[in-house]
Amino acid sequence: MFVSATQDFRQHQTTAHLAQTMSFLALPIAELETKLLTELDENPALELVEELRCPGCGKRLAHGLCPTCAAPRGDDAPVVYLSQHDPLGFRALDGDEGEPREIKTPERLDEYILRQVGPALSSAERPIAAYLLAQIDDNGFLTESPAEAAVFQRAPLATVERVLALIQRADPPGICARTPEAALLIQLECLADDAPRGRQLPTSTMFILARAIIRDHFERLAKCEYTRIAHRLHVPRTAVEAAARFIQRNLTPYPARAFWGEGKAGGNDDGAALIAPDVNISMLTQRPDGPLLIEVFAPLAGWLRVNPEFKAVLAECSETEREKWAPVVERATLITKCVQQRNHTMRRLMALIAAEQRDFILGGDGDLRPLTRARVAKALGVHESTISRAVAGKFAALPNGRIVPLARFFDRSLSVRDRVRCLVETETRPMTDDEIAAALGDEGIRVARRTVAKYRNMLGILPANVRARVGRLRVDAVYQLAPI
Repeated sequence: MFVSATQDFRQHQTTAHLAQTMSFLALPIAELETKLLTELDENPALELVEELRCPGCGKRLAHGLCPTCAAPRGDDAPVVYLSQHDPLGFRALDGDEGEPREIKTPERLDEYILRQVGPALSSAERPIAAYLLAQIDDNGFLTESPAEAAVFQRAPLATVERVLALIQRADPPGICARTPEAALLIQLECLADDAPRGRQLPTSTMFILARAIIRDHFERLAKCEYTRIAHRLHVPRTAVEAAARFIQRNLTPYPARAFWGEGKAGGNDDGAALIAPDVNISMLTQRPDGPLLIEVFAPLAGWLRVNPEFKAVLAECSETEREKWAPVVERATLITKCVQQRNHTMRRLMALIAAEQRDFILGGDGDLRPLTRARVAKALGVHESTISRAVAGKFAALPNGRIVPLARFFDRSLSVRDRVRCLVETETRPMTDDEIAAALGDEGIRVARRTVAKYRNMLGILPANVRARVGRLRVDAVYQLAPI
């Protein structure tokens, strides 16, 4: 009976340890830090010793780099170690000997716009402005109607529309529009305000034609159907092409991208440029063929442990007090062990990824080697779900400055998409999806036409017939109107 109860207790401990470890493993570094700080506040037996120690071996450190864990291995194998550096300061300035860079927190779009429109708003209108800006998506579009906002804010519709008009004409113009067409029309109206700055504006005829094209023929404009637009508007095709060039050069259908720039809307890094990475990858030496240095950030800057004084007092308590506080110590012990297990798994995972994907880390998307979670799980001796949790929601900073999701290392289609992009960039004439699939087949990459079309859409590449029209438009660039 006693043996059975002991086995049940050990099984319960094992299950709790596994569940907690998997929970920690699935959290990105920022969320794990918040979780552990909450545990520290709630558990008196858990403490954070604020001294510089290596999270891997526990050795006291004079600086952030552990001489044991981060020492070269004598070959080109990657060096992987745990770091207590703040991930927001992961990049070092030139000549600073690894000191973390001081990085200014990026200003949010809603804060940027509120600073502009705030002086023109009354105290009753400011909550309305904040609410409207909270309802925009990544492209800057308002996700609900002004009437719905008025009902939610219990404000007159006219007041909401006045606040909305101020926001839409702030910088970047077009924010809080409902559609791309509306955003373009707002930007077109705002261009007239640039006249006092000495910038050369097109004629009123160009404005009228551009407005008519955006308002009534937006879909045809996207498909470069200039002849049909010219026929419907009873104007020469050359005038439509000039208006299309003016729209393309001076307006954007996604106004928020004017604020985010490449960091948010570049598309390459899944919006990761403003995210604190969980891993930093750099070169250990200046040699191009030298080993990689993999810095896996620990969730806390300090040494997480069970308070030894608390454990000592617990041993001297009465049986009743011991029963009350023993679960607290067990919980603290569980947390420390699970954090160590999580860090150990992340180190092993990044060591394997760095060895397998060195060419991609130092090169580009076309250098990615096919890598599956099942293969990595087998190599590390863990379950495939463990790898999925370790990868999910986490990011790595590469030596070239890019921040990519860890899931990118397992994207088997990435190298194929890169080849599609290269083929389109080097084409002498627009290639159809069938021709691209055939060209990939000649390189030993077997993909169907539908797969090529899917990858082309993911890359934002237009179909062949539309690329041909755009190409003809670029040939006539010598006749274009000077950009604003």
